[in-house]
Amino acid sequence: MKIKKVLYFLIYLFLLASIFINYQVFSSHVIQNKILSDLKNPSGMQLKFDTINALLPSIPNVTITAMPLDVYRVNYLLNEGRLSETDNFISKAIEINPHVRIGDYLKAKVLIYQNEFTDALPFAKSAFEGWPKNLDHYNTYLDVLEKVRDTTSLINAYNYLPSKLKANTNYFQRFYESFNKVKLSFLVTEYEDQRSISPKELTGHWERVYNFPKQIIRDTTLHYIFKSKNLVESNSGDEYLFTITKDTFNFFFKSKPSKPILSFPVFYSDSLETLIFRNVPLEGGKFQDQFYRRKAH
Repeated sequence: MKIKKVLYFLIYLFLLASIFINYQVFSSHVIQNKILSDLKNPSGMQLKFDTINALLPSIPNVTITAMPLDVYRVNYLLNEGRLSETDNFISKAIEINPHVRIGDYLKAKVLIYQNEFTDALPFAKSAFEGWPKNLDHYNTYLDVLEKVRDTTSLINAYNYLPSKLKANTNYFQRFYESFNKVKLSFLVTEYEDQRSISPKELTGHWERVYNFPKQIIRDTTLHYIFKSKNLVESNSGDEYLFTITKDTFNFFFKSKPSKPILSFPVFYSDSLETLIFRNVPLEGGKFQDQFYRRKAH
């Protein structure tokens, strides 16, 4: 009889433990979904660290992908600028799962927040190489490579990916965007020898160019043909009148030569043989610097 009572008691305890654990797991999934939704919020994170820290249960302490929940805690601390509190949760995350370099990922995130990109680089690289299929590790490594302007490592990172991940558009698109961003960061936009230019000097065919330290890229689809000292043809074939007054280039409709339709600063660089248009108005109230060279023969 006593054995039965003990057995029933043990079963009762087991059921209570099961109910408690299942409740904790359910509660964890609910708050995790809430956090994930908040992290993807286009307006930025709305939840606060103290809120999510109180809601996240101690069991389980990982997500269904074995990522420590302390990763969420660190992200919210960073969002609130509470850097001094991150070390404890980073250490806990490493203890929970030391196999996927989650600690290196979090250390990189903290250093990125402090704009210490060179110091963040080895941690970001270690996290990526330790768990390349984790898109957060991949994106963080590429964030750092963008800041240090390392195109070689960008290419190596993409080549490091398994074939299955290379076929994933998320990975390729991010690589493509990062590579172009770094490439454009080397674009020559400042010309120390820029000077005034007269309408007479413009006569001829000019193509849009992108000047890099050791390379010139021509966009032959965008050009101007200056036919005389006051007549210009655009790449669409339309003709306009123009003037240059006090380093300002003015476009006019031929039918309305009294009021300019566009005006922006214009200069010329002798060293790079480049025509420089500054702050050219674009759609949506945006402005852009544009550069042109004479058509190559």
